[in-house]
Amino acid sequence: MEADRWKQRLPHTCQKVTHLMSLHRRFKAARTFLANKYPGVIVCAVGGICAEAISRHYGAPAMLIAVLIGLAIHFIYDLKKAQPGVDWTSRSVLRFGVALLGLRIALSDVLSIGLTPLLLVLAAMAVTMLTAALGARALGLTREFAALSGTSVAVCGASAAAAVASVLPQNKETERQMAMVVAVVTLLATVAMIFYPLLVSALELTPKDMGVVLGGTIHDVAQVVAAGNAISDRIGELATFVKLTRVSILLPIVMGVYFWLGRSAARQEGAKVRYLPGFLIAFFLFAAANSSNLVPPTVNAWASTISHYFLVVAITAIGVKTDLKSVMHVGWRPVALIVLETVVLLAVVLGGVLAMR
Repeated sequence: MEADRWKQRLPHTCQKVTHLMSLHRRFKAARTFLANKYPGVIVCAVGGICAEAISRHYGAPAMLIAVLIGLAIHFIYDLKKAQPGVDWTSRSVLRFGVALLGLRIALSDVLSIGLTPLLLVLAAMAVTMLTAALGARALGLTREFAALSGTSVAVCGASAAAAVASVLPQNKETERQMAMVVAVVTLLATVAMIFYPLLVSALELTPKDMGVVLGGTIHDVAQVVAAGNAISDRIGELATFVKLTRVSILLPIVMGVYFWLGRSAARQEGAKVRYLPGFLIAFFLFAAANSSNLVPPTVNAWASTISHYFLVVAITAIGVKTDLKSVMHVGWRPVALIVLETVVLLAVVLGGVLAMR
């Protein structure tokens, strides 16, 4: 009888042991993750807290202060212990913050932008990509660099450059071009974040037009959010939606680059490409829920607060990663092409907005 009881208990006991072993593995993985990331995360969090404190005391935009603090402490990024956490913060925390912004977007905001401005932004992206291809040929640069820089400027900065690089042949030249594009585009996006709000304010554009210009021309999502919120929360929301509309075009562009240049990368073992970022999907799901009145006002308020702090910390991390000196060692041709693409993108969007007035 006793042996029969043990036989009955044995499967249940084995199941408990397996569950405990699984919990132990997860705990060990979480501990390793925290040990690897916490130095850089703490640096960015402290920088973000300082930015928020300065913003509340002096009334300056918190995200602008966060970028400046990050640039001032860039030397910390040279420490190997800090790099994983800073990288994770600038990527994952940023995406969490942007995804939560979806709870502040309703269908009425989308309809308020209108079809014509969105078509204008898509046309500007196409012109920018064409400028990259023709400009690279005229300046003696490679087609790979044209794809990296054009997509980075037209779509979403460093994230787009990383997506394109993943379908190009993996070699040292691609890695060098990727690093240079990220450095220059991040610098230009930071400059645009400071001066574009002043430009659209000086032109006395409507809030909708300001959102279209900022979201349709600034390279990185973080800088779009910062630039829009520097004027008002509503302009920040509209600019973010326009920007994420640009990000959604990343899929066909990356696929086009793959068939144009990167087929050889598909033969490499383990090559993986994420065409549609998960945070973009989350943003639209949250926006759909909010548009359907499924989100209580209290949850909306909490999400807005959490999103703000996530973005401040993430933008601090982006500043920490930005090396201004690296721009001085790449020669003038690549920088000139990226600047040309940036100017063309601004000219088409801003010119179209002014023409529609």
